[in-house]
Amino acid sequence: MAQILSAQEGSEFRALLTEAVNSSVEIITAFGSVTGKVVQTGAFFKIPLNYVVLKQSEGNFVYVPLASINAVILLNEDGDLQ
Repeated sequence: MAQILSAQEGSEFRALLTEAVNSSVEIITAFGSVTGKVVQTGAFFKIPLNYVVLKQSEGNFVYVPLASINAVILLNEDGDLQ
């Protein structure tokens, strides 16, 4: 069964994404979706608290503001829903 979180509060997304470090996720925003492995959230390093960083491919990183996230879907390694 898919684990999907939809929320208005960025803190809920931050908590989920902090637990999902090194996991594949799909993040849905008003502008579309982005899929990648969570490599860090604002709780680590020098990334602002209101961002999450996804690694899409070798050397390709995407910074997603928590405020723009509409939903988070946790994926298995092969891309299937958890």
